[in-house]
Amino acid sequence: MRATLSKRAYVQAAVFVTLLLALIAVPAKPTYALSYGYSNFPQGTIGLVRPDIGVRINLSEYVPVQFSQFFINDEQLDITFDKDTSTFLYKPDKDLQPGVYRVRLQFQLDGYQPAILQWSFTVAKNASALADGISEEQEKGLAAINDYRKLLGLPAVKFNTALNTAAMKHAQYLAQNAVDAINTNVSLHSEQKGKPGYIGASLGDRLEYVGYMGGGGEDVAFNQSTLVEAIDSLFNAPYHRSPFMMPDMKEIGVYRDGDYHVVEFGYDSGGLPQMVVSPASSDPYVPTSFDGHESPDPLRLHPKAEYPVGYPMMAGVYGSNVEKVSILEVSLQDAKGNNVSLLTNEPDKDDHLTNEVIFMADKPLQPDAVYSAHVKLNVSMSSGGTQVFQKDWQFRTEPTPGIGAQKLHEDAVTYKMQLVNFGLTQTHTVKFGLDADQYTLDDVAYPMRQLPYIVNGTSYLYIRDLAAALGAEVAWDDANKAAIYKKKDQTITFYTNRAAYAINGTEYATESPAQLINETTMIPVRLLSQALGAKVDYVDSTRTVVITY
Repeated sequence: MRATLSKRAYVQAAVFVTLLLALIAVPAKPTYALSYGYSNFPQGTIGLVRPDIGVRINLSEYVPVQFSQFFINDEQLDITFDKDTSTFLYKPDKDLQPGVYRVRLQFQLDGYQPAILQWSFTVAKNASALADGISEEQEKGLAAINDYRKLLGLPAVKFNTALNTAAMKHAQYLAQNAVDAINTNVSLHSEQKGKPGYIGASLGDRLEYVGYMGGGGEDVAFNQSTLVEAIDSLFNAPYHRSPFMMPDMKEIGVYRDGDYHVVEFGYDSGGLPQMVVSPASSDPYVPTSFDGHESPDPLRLHPKAEYPVGYPMMAGVYGSNVEKVSILEVSLQDAKGNNVSLLTNEPDKDDHLTNEVIFMADKPLQPDAVYSAHVKLNVSMSSGGTQVFQKDWQFRTEPTPGIGAQKLHEDAVTYKMQLVNFGLTQTHTVKFGLDADQYTLDDVAYPMRQLPYIVNGTSYLYIRDLAAALGAEVAWDDANKAAIYKKKDQTITFYTNRAAYAINGTEYATESPAQLINETTMIPVRLLSQALGAKVDYVDSTRTVVITY
């Protein structure tokens, strides 16, 4: 049983100030009249014995530093200034003892009056060092997140030690206290003071504890799976997918403890407005359905809807000036141009959305089918006014569940290259070895549920293995002793009691009918090309049936 929960929190410690030149000054160089913000760190109570201490300045253009003086508890110390990041930074060379530390930074930017910044922070009694080292599992988690970023055309992210520490400590807290978010109202995003492993009640408290002062968000999954599988489940759940889609996400931390999987996201302040959609344009392996297990529940706004529904589609607009989005137009059409009935969630009605909208078919999508999506959003800007963003794109659903994520994680570069070069026109290839116990679909191996059968020189394949490989459904018609194979608008009836088959009700004679062997319907290889309309080849040297569709 799985539950995924989300409550994104954004933590930005910044104070904006304006420093203007004194009117009596007549400088011999250009006068700067720039507003800039700054964020000083750390703040509050932190759990690190050697925290980074300093100030990050947000300048609209580079301005040289004329001088600086830095003090902790009235002791003057050397501090560096990184002009690339506009950051004053001091790194302690020894562990800080528990207690309160008073910080004072005096500095002057070229063309400005001197500034004095003062603040304090507290080192907790149980403070420790940042997480040391990165496990192979964490590396795979980072790679999986970057696979999705590549698919969406977004920059890769990197590890941040403080975020890794926050993820580790929160996962350990959840595991130590066996937090049950399924049968109780306890959130996987909160901690209770006094319980083992506690470092902060909220995400903001925990980021502060590890000394991280950037914008932050968090995904948590409770799932009996690998970390990568948990990340897949988070991406497939729309509210949890949002952080993956943000262009200004720069760094992450990930950690698994037992069945608890935690991902911490770190953000910059954002740039110009940018629209991102998911599924990605021309993605040939989009899941067909979504079965819920997410909190908040996307269907809470649609009381008449039931799971499973179609795979959730999302569109978001991100940027420092974006306040909220709303839907002007949205549609989804199948390959014949028929409109698909949609369920929509947008910020005006969904208090867990701000920058994104969710739209999903009220029924699962068809496997191995092409769909066309259209969305037009009205974007309200914090500076006033609105902008309209629009996107039209197509995608193709996967023929069998899970193959898309598996191929993406095996080689995201090749996946993206094939998407760009071939798009929706690329074909699927299935290989059945007559002497094997597995078949492959697009080079991904699957176990056969029934081994191939050979009778009087004729080779037979199990119809349910064929259907799984070809993106079809199979049912049994006991009255006619026939297997009913359905894919899109095509229905094939394979009779097992006479030498015939039917396509959409029209019957055809065949010298190679289906056979009922050991209570399972087996299809002769020579009948496949006749009935399925697919390209079927037989490689005699390897005794392999190759189906291309």
